Amino acid sequence: MKIQKIITIALTVTLFFSCNENNDPAPLAESSISGKFLAPNNTDPIVNGHITAKKDDTVISETYTATDGTFTLSNLTAGEYIVTFKKGLFSSERIVTVEEDDDIDIPNIPIETFPRIGVVTGTFDNIESVLYDIGLVNPFTQEPLFDIIQGNFSGRANTNTINHGHHHGKSKADSTPKNNTNLQPNVDFNFGDLIANPILLAEYDIIFLNCGLNLNQDNYIDNITQYVTNGGILYATDWAFPYLTGITGDGQQYIDFLNPIRSGISTETEATIFDPDLIAWLQVNFGITVSNDDTILLDEFLNSWQVVDSANDANVISWFNGPVTYRDASGAEVTENKDLAFTFLVGDGGVFYSSFHTENHDDGFSTVDRLLEYLVFELSGL
Repeated sequence: MKIQKIITIALTVTLFFSCNENNDPAPLAESSISGKFLAPNNTDPIVNGHITAKKDDTVISETYTATDGTFTLSNLTAGEYIVTFKKGLFSSERIVTVEEDDDIDIPNIPIETFPRIGVVTGTFDNIESVLYDIGLVNPFTQEPLFDIIQGNFSGRANTNTINHGHHHGKSKADSTPKNNTNLQPNVDFNFGDLIANPILLAEYDIIFLNCGLNLNQDNYIDNITQYVTNGGILYATDWAFPYLTGITGDGQQYIDFLNPIRSGISTETEATIFDPDLIAWLQVNFGITVSNDDTILLDEFLNSWQVVDSANDANVISWFNGPVTYRDASGAEVTENKDLAFTFLVGDGGVFYSSFHTENHDDGFSTVDRLLEYLVFELSGL
């Protein structure tokens, strides 16, 4: 009897495991989604873009794009995914159906959703041309997908309510950066109207202040400070620095502008790039030579440019540093290394400031244009 019992138990155990082995489904083979994330012009790669695959409101896989914009989302099972591509305030989205053991390639995904951008024109700088060339443009009408606001005008601001609605209607202004007639001011208010009106300022996620805009709106510097503190992102170059003084104050917290003002003499410098991702992006995608692995020629300084004397490293990211010549308070020429472009957070917003900027050329991207293109996308993530 004992022997029969033992045999019965052994057979039962064997059958139990045998049934389990036969009935349990085999693990599903994993799948992946690969591709390339690009600027809106469908050409320039986005580095460090955040890519996520979500199924049933749960993020299943996420990654960041490589130097050339490529990515792979791994460890996916069969099903439908919402794939989101983000770089700061720029993004795109795709719905992708994945089968078991399926490696899907979606090669080129350009940015399709943009922040609300306002560009204030200036005599010496044309960041709007860089925005246009990286693809912030309607492909059918060739009109820019951002507001261009006249920055050179006479008189004080009109503080009356402006009803413009981002309609991009052509103004009577005749300021035309580069040779592109699409880059004329396209709204019915000017910089004075904008800076005087906190409600109007708040309509924009990012505001670009070109060097050479009207500097007579100093009564409204507090509005700019409030705009940034409340979450706005401000880009300003060179002579536009007075509009940052409400934020920078005496320079102890962020950056300190050198006195005497506009004392920069050098028109170019061999500058060290501090960001290795920027170095790789320039070399891999555009074949731009970076000397000694980290040095590049910056050659788009205005005569009498504004020098930044120092930056608080605890709060400020410096992007470039190079030897420059400027005049000190006594008028003597001084040559020393200075940081030349900066980003920093202020309240819920952020600031980019650069002592150099674009020039009025129409021969494609210059090296400095490429630097500013990279920083436009970095800026939107502050």
